[in-house]
Amino acid sequence: MDQDRSERFEELDAGRVLGDLDATEAAEWDALAAELGTAGNPSLDLLAAELEAAVLHHSAPALPPELAAALKHRFVAPAARPVPTAPPASPISGDPSPGKIVLGPWLGWAVAACLLALLAITQLLPNQRSGPAETNLVTRVELAPDAIRLPLGGAGDAYANAAGEIIWSDSRQEGYMKLANLPANDPQTHQYQLWIVDPARDEFPVDGGVFDIPAGPDPVIIPIDAKLAVKNPAVFVITLEQPGGVVRSKQEVVVALAQS
Repeated sequence: MDQDRSERFEELDAGRVLGDLDATEAAEWDALAAELGTAGNPSLDLLAAELEAAVLHHSAPALPPELAAALKHRFVAPAARPVPTAPPASPISGDPSPGKIVLGPWLGWAVAACLLALLAITQLLPNQRSGPAETNLVTRVELAPDAIRLPLGGAGDAYANAAGEIIWSDSRQEGYMKLANLPANDPQTHQYQLWIVDPARDEFPVDGGVFDIPAGPDPVIIPIDAKLAVKNPAVFVITLEQPGGVVRSKQEVVVALAQS
């Protein structure tokens, strides 16, 4: 039925804007778009672009706690709750009134997801040293539906104050570390290196990239640079290695770790 196809298209279009379609769903979106004679909802594309631009410029205001809580509550179980409805069509053209964002059921939840991700990102970034590339990465990973967050703690007395988080998405094969209280390193002497333990892969941990910690009190955002695909990461370990890192770590100096 036309109504069923339209609703399915709205669901897929929400996933398109959030970057959450697999190859099969993308093909289904293409077929329905051609059948229905549409290219998606431009209002939602515009909203997503405005949200991303606000994040990139660190200009988005923090959401009120009540609104943040309501979005989280609604987004966890959307099927059990009422959904937004579209405004009435213009009597002249049959299209929505200019300047109004049309929210069908699934588009409403897509907006909620954008706002929820924006909330997390705006709370994360203002006091941290990160550039545009890191901010773009944070945006992508925060919007990934399968993103996991693991608390990271220091290992041993020398790094007892180290803290942070690992945020990783299997579907995107992307992630980042939010690190605080790690001592600044001299890249000419030592560098930090991340290792990702995936028991389903093999016995050797995957190299997650070499990185430096600059001097300063603020937390830093470090992209995870996995050299091989990981599908079920169980442990993330940071070690201190020679400049340029190593192929296989002896783990003589374990700095911090996070595990699921």
